[in-house]
Amino acid sequence: MAIRKRIEKAFTRLGIVRLEVIKLCIIAAVILQSSCSERPVFREEIFYPQIKQPAVRVKLLETKNSQAVSSNGSFLIRCLSRDGQRSTYHATHQMLVEPRQGALTLREKNQWKLETDLKRVSFFPKENNSRIFLNGRPYRGILEMAPGENSGSLLVLNLIHVEEYLKGVVPAEIGKLSRQELEALKAQAVAARTYSLSRLGQHAERGYDLEATVADQVYQGARGEDPLASRAVDLTRGEVLVSEGKLISAYYHANSGGMTEYVEKVWDLPKKSYLVPVDDESFCSWSETFAWQESWTKETLERNLIAFLQASISLPQGELGNLLNLQMAGRSPSGRLELLRVITDRGIFPIRGDGIRRALGKGNGSESILPSTCFDLVIERDENGDIRQVRAQGRGNGHGVGMCQIGAIGMARKGYAYQDILTHYYSDAQMIRCY
Repeated sequence: MAIRKRIEKAFTRLGIVRLEVIKLCIIAAVILQSSCSERPVFREEIFYPQIKQPAVRVKLLETKNSQAVSSNGSFLIRCLSRDGQRSTYHATHQMLVEPRQGALTLREKNQWKLETDLKRVSFFPKENNSRIFLNGRPYRGILEMAPGENSGSLLVLNLIHVEEYLKGVVPAEIGKLSRQELEALKAQAVAARTYSLSRLGQHAERGYDLEATVADQVYQGARGEDPLASRAVDLTRGEVLVSEGKLISAYYHANSGGMTEYVEKVWDLPKKSYLVPVDDESFCSWSETFAWQESWTKETLERNLIAFLQASISLPQGELGNLLNLQMAGRSPSGRLELLRVITDRGIFPIRGDGIRRALGKGNGSESILPSTCFDLVIERDENGDIRQVRAQGRGNGHGVGMCQIGAIGMARKGYAYQDILTHYYSDAQMIRCY
């Protein structure tokens, strides 16, 4: 009987008269017995579950490719067309969403179109323990898709309670640690929670709060979760860092190289009393990321510099010219390079702060950035005085502002509580429970 009603609704939507539908149901019930149990069922009612607050909208990706959505249980699909029409489907198998000239098309896995000219499509599980899968990767909460900023692109968002979001962030950012290092995981959870809540609405005009990359915080969804990290999130639920009654900018990084940095020395941002240099060499020097070295051929270095400068300034005639020298000018109290002058036969190009890491890049020509700005350079020249190779010896990994993650692990191993870790790195901040 349920199959008949599903088929009847489907054919009625296509404009087939009711008498013909009854006849078709008898035939179709036999032929489509197995497939009909999987096909999405159209529902006129509007059903959209409320996400627990506070919630974040995380940008997972923007692409021009079709995206596959499924679940480990039944799930709901809510569609909003560009003319304001709404519809809801119940489904059990994979669906496809593809961008089409500023709108979206919803298809079944067999490529049958269900809806076209859509402004938004939302997917959410019907059971609490179910997950929505994006191209095989599971996520908590709701997946939402909309046309992207770029022509013909598709924007994919994850709408999720902040505590559930953090379970996919903490292990991705600090790693999967041991029980001995639980306090470091708790410190990471508080820092990441504070960062997340302080960034709500930062990309409101684009429809999301945070990106799932190092642009904000690395987020791997449910697949990246770890039981101990999830416990750390639960044990610190609602705890955040504040200064002067406001959420702090809780920056963190992998390894300070012995001392953290003033925020204004790294980025063009105002001074913060809680983001100042802190000596933590005794806590972070144990890691293999504490010291590093890198080298470039002249050709590779010129290529890296051209890519950076073309994206940040207008190069004269679009060319860097012949690289003559690299001049280091000024260091911060932590030993980080504040200004690098790139000298060529076409001029002098100053690069400041954290931009130095991106400008020099890696010697293998990859898109990776230099570990830190705490380094010394050795320039090797040939018999004509031309640069042949440049070598760097440095310390640390990351921008150096706020909490050093390796240092936090080192402190946890030495018996410090997460509250001590946080007040060590954010020296003028206080911890409160906001919910």
